[in-house]
Formats: sequence, structure tokens, C-alpha cells
Amino acid sequence: MTPDRTGSTWSADAGAVLESEAVLPPLVARLVSDDETVLLVVRPSILMVPLWSLEAFWIIAGMTFAFAWAADFGWAAWSESQAFGFGLVAISFRLLWQFLDWANRLYVLTDRRVIRRRGILQVDVFEARLDRIQQTNVLQLVRERTFGLGTIAFATAGTGTLDALWEAVADPFRIHAEVGRAIDRYGRGSGGV
Repeated sequence: MTPDRTGSTWSADAGAVLESEAVLPPLVARLVSDDETVLLVVRPSILMVPLWSLEAFWIIAGMTFAFAWAADFGWAAWSESQAFGFGLVAISFRLLWQFLDWANRLYVLTDRRVIRRRGILQVDVFEARLDRIQQTNVLQLVRERTFGLGTIAFATAGTGTLDALWEAVADPFRIHAEVGRAIDRYGRGSGGV
């Protein structure tokens, strides 16, 4: 498979091995060892930016209209247009923050482990060996399902919770199947790597 039109997903074709660091994006090359084979690199869909901002939009809109309504009272130190300007600035900052969150997310599947990298001010890297993954799930909120997106959830041995999420990925059931095949082949099938 090659990158889709958004460049959000790529993996090695059947039989092909991505061993050269020149082939790997620099960020991916820093996350994997020289002797690991990268099977899949996934980025969240750009739709994550507006979809993950919806709740904040409703709150900002409510606050904006409340401030605009309050502008008619004598005690208010702002005008109605300033209230709506505040709302536009707040929505812009929320979209910018979500864009930065989206831009800093990367999901990698190798022949040894799954990796999730995220974070804006503080980078958080989760990695789990394939032989430690006990369960994977596909989760779809209504907002994701509407746009063909989903979240791949990972639970490892020894924990009672979901340890990591690959959020807002396009075609989540295909990606989930590829992760399952890798776990069967390299994790459980080989007795662990």
C-alpha cells in the first residue's frame, strides 16, 4: 500500500521490506530501531481538527451569545461586536490547538511493537511489544462513523484498561485487520520477538 491522497497511511507491500532509513519519514526513523521492519504508518485524519473541536465550539458559542446579550446592560464593559470578536478568536485558538495536536500524532506498527506518539508541549510516546498485546478493538463515535473514521484501542497484558488509542484513523477496520495480522504473525505466531 502507498500513501493515500492525504498521505495519512502507508505500509510495506506484501513481501516488500522498508529497511532503508531514507524511505522512512525522519520522525518514524527516530522511533524505530535499525533492525525493525515498519509495517504500517498511520496519521489521524485531518477531520480530527474540526470533529474534536465540536464540544468546545458549542461552549464558545454559548459564552459568546451570553456576552453579546449582556452587552446591552449598563454594567457590561464590552459591546456586542466585541463579544462576537472574542468568540471568533476563541474558536480560532481552539482550531489551532487541535491542529497542533493532529500534526503531532503518529501511529506506527512494526514487526515488534505498536507505537503511538502524541503531544504538543509534552511529547508522549507509548509503545508495546506485539506479544504483550492482549486485545485490540475498533471504537467509533457517531462523529467518526459519519466520516468513515474510527479509533483502534490496544490493551496489554497485566492491565485492566485500554493502554493506547490510535484515534481518528481513516478506514479503521482495514487498519485493525493489519494490526491483527501483525500480532498473529510476529507476536503470538512467533512466540514473541
